Amino acid sequence: MIKNKNIYFLIIFIGCILAISLNIKECINILTKIMDIIHPILLGCIVGFVLNIVVKYWENSIFVNIKSDRLKTLKRPISIILSFFSIMLIFFLVYLLVIPQLTKSLAILSDRFPEIYSQLRENAIEYSSHIPAIKNKIIASDKTGQEVIQGFISMLTTWTSNLFTVIGSVFGVVVNFVMSTIIAIYIVAGKETLMKQFDKLFKKYLPGNFKKKLYYVLDVANQTFEAFFTGQFIEAIILGSLCAIGLFLFGFPYAPMIGSVIGITALIPLVGAYIGGTFGFIMIFTQDPIKAVLFVLFLVILQQIEGNVIYPRVVGGSVGLPGIWVIIAIIIGGGLGGVTGVLFSVPVAATIYKLLKYNVNK
Repeated sequence: MIKNKNIYFLIIFIGCILAISLNIKECINILTKIMDIIHPILLGCIVGFVLNIVVKYWENSIFVNIKSDRLKTLKRPISIILSFFSIMLIFFLVYLLVIPQLTKSLAILSDRFPEIYSQLRENAIEYSSHIPAIKNKIIASDKTGQEVIQGFISMLTTWTSNLFTVIGSVFGVVVNFVMSTIIAIYIVAGKETLMKQFDKLFKKYLPGNFKKKLYYVLDVANQTFEAFFTGQFIEAIILGSLCAIGLFLFGFPYAPMIGSVIGITALIPLVGAYIGGTFGFIMIFTQDPIKAVLFVLFLVILQQIEGNVIYPRVVGGSVGLPGIWVIIAIIIGGGLGGVTGVLFSVPVAATIYKLLKYNVNK
């Protein structure tokens, strides 16, 4: 009887594989539609996971020695509210540091750009005198700085011609984010109930040994991802602070603003600081082009220290993954999934590393 069941399952499995192979385009379209539908749910689970880390911090900080039953019932709602206030406060502080200076810098850049453009063009012609082809192209491009700005404004006007499409896309993103946040709140608020429900479901339909292994894998993944996000946040604070302090000591302008932006973009492993560095280069360029170039040199040196010393020790140590595997995971993750792949490559690799290490040692 058991052999007959195995044969039936094998036949069904082969039939499914053949059906998918013969209708691969239709299957991909169906899978894409399913992913679009469940995207807010998946995003809600990710937001809920990150939110739960902050909620647990507040619960363990404030409600550890609380004996009142009434306060215990309010522990979770109060912690969720405090967590949202904490996140909003961080963004508000960054807003205060970045937006006023950004507005001022853009105004200065708009006023000084024609002069800076002319100076750069003259320097380019002078330094390319020994390369006639490049020099002739620069001379042939006789646009003034004011014409370049007008062309940029014209390009922006062309982009905004599809304003309604952009608004529709932004509206869709906002709706998905709001729905995901609501789902995240429900997950965090009722996580114990959800765990009991899934435990009953697994007990009913999964073999005992398989359920035990599944729980072990999920427990390792949960600990690893939580340690990664915590370590990544700490690393971003360290890098942003070091950048702001270094810029201040060396006399660069906009030190607090640029340090804040680099700290936020550093949440993307290893490459995020360079994204923030582009923003910093533009801002310093409005004040002093030479200092903008020196800033790039400073950031490259700081990023090398961060990428090879701080990041592997802080994040790699927190997730239990050796530094060399952190770098390899980021390279592979970035190649496979872009920014998302970079962000999740380290905790995924650390989870696999821990599971393999356990099985090999066992």
